[in-house]
Amino acid sequence: MTSSAEPVTGPAIIMKPYTPDPNGRGRRRARLLVVVLVSIFCLVYGVVFAALAPYLMLPLIAPLPVLALIVIWALPETRTAPTRTMVVLTFAFFIGLVMWPNYIAFAPPGLPWITMVRLTGFPLFITLLICVSVSQDFRSRLATALNATPVLWKMLVAFAVLQLISIGFSRQPGQSIDKFIVAQVSWTAMFFLSVYVFLRPGRVERMAGMFWVMAILVGLIGIQEWRHAGVLWVGHIPKLLQIPDPAVANALATHVRSADGTYRTQSTFSTSLGLAEYVALTLPFVVQFLFGRYGWPVRLAAAISIPFLLFIVYITNSRLGVVGCMMTLFLYPLIWAVLRWRRDRQSLVAPAMVLAVPVAIVITGFLTLTWPRLHNLVLGNGAQQYSTIARQDQLGMAIPKLLKHPWGYGISMGPEAVGFVSISGIQTLDSYYITIAIEYGVIGFILYYGFFITSIIYATRYTLKYTGPIREYSFLIPLSIALSNFFVVKSVFSQQDNHPIIFMYLGMMVALAARIKSEAVAPMPPVDAHDQVRSAASAPGGRRALFAGSNPRKTT
Repeated sequence: MTSSAEPVTGPAIIMKPYTPDPNGRGRRRARLLVVVLVSIFCLVYGVVFAALAPYLMLPLIAPLPVLALIVIWALPETRTAPTRTMVVLTFAFFIGLVMWPNYIAFAPPGLPWITMVRLTGFPLFITLLICVSVSQDFRSRLATALNATPVLWKMLVAFAVLQLISIGFSRQPGQSIDKFIVAQVSWTAMFFLSVYVFLRPGRVERMAGMFWVMAILVGLIGIQEWRHAGVLWVGHIPKLLQIPDPAVANALATHVRSADGTYRTQSTFSTSLGLAEYVALTLPFVVQFLFGRYGWPVRLAAAISIPFLLFIVYITNSRLGVVGCMMTLFLYPLIWAVLRWRRDRQSLVAPAMVLAVPVAIVITGFLTLTWPRLHNLVLGNGAQQYSTIARQDQLGMAIPKLLKHPWGYGISMGPEAVGFVSISGIQTLDSYYITIAIEYGVIGFILYYGFFITSIIYATRYTLKYTGPIREYSFLIPLSIALSNFFVVKSVFSQQDNHPIIFMYLGMMVALAARIKSEAVAPMPPVDAHDQVRSAASAPGGRRALFAGSNPRKTT
């Protein structure tokens, strides 16, 4: 009796560590299919490139960033990440943002402007993605820090998703995509990388000091410009960096208020309002160096710098700068006095200052209404009436548009959607409140400004929570004031030149909050920390005991 073996019809079973035959028929067909598809894509891509370049370069280079993201995602895990490079690029980015005019750039045909911000911002963004991709330690540290303010980062991510969705409502998707990419690089990524960068003790002070120095430098440039009544580098820009664009021509023009002939200095910024906003965002840190626990050279330099910066705001002829500086000079002494009163109930200076600040606010308000010079600086006069009327007209035009389209008109579409045209014939919006509402709708408005209100609440909470001796944690005070200044200034100023600074401030605040949360909060001392250290050092054996323990400036 003979028997015949039946063929096996089930799936082949391959045991580890063996793999399927790479030269099998199915594998050969798959490789051939991939080669054919890639060849067809390259052929079509080459024909389109030859037909459309260099006038439509942006769609043609889109595959390159996608391939770069795939490569970054596929990188293997490593023990070390390029965090030092990220730190260096962070400081370089902000130096380029403040010290280099953004309108002096290289503009190849069919591509966005290659500015100093983009030359440093995109490598910084790529470095952040690499750190996230390759380092579990980086991801863990960043996630732990973000948990100190969980609502904040979730609101930011939700707003970024809404920005992406808003592209679908845009009448010019190409322009909106460009603005979306810039926003993610300069806003969202700046927040997350700043959270990690400023976890290291000392970096907050160094960044604040750098902004202080840059404010002095751009102020000196502004004074020279004010004396010559014109932008200093007009006629001296190399041809390679000259951009034939109306916005650039407007930035390089002589900025004189038409009603009274007053020149408005702008220094390295595109407008005088941008310079005034930068000073308003930097002044709280200069005041911190004056009130903080620093030596007399630093305090003296800060005391000299404050009137200098106020003069810079004066020659910008900007009301938003005056309001921001006034908020700083009122809020900082009030917060400082409240904190000192909490620490030392026997102090006479603290309660006196707490009561004096509201009185000073009332007196300033009375002088603003009765003293013509101060009234003109804060509220404006006939020369500023056009700006006030223009904002009222823009609001009246924006409300019906928002009611008709409450989900927004798409990122960067605000001026076009409202349709307000200035005297110079440019579509513009003066209030960023209107811009956010029109571009992202009601939900976007709530998310964006709720994000900043939440950040101010977090900064205030952690400021009141910490009572220890670490000097750097006191920078939560100027951060909360700077964020408040930004919130108020945006009601009358819609340009986004300084937005990366604000998102860096937000990341800085989260980093300080995370560091405070990670440490055991010391009990509230009955006296000021200076007096406590001095009393410990003056006791018998106190100086030796004071330095024998752990360093109070060291953080975990």
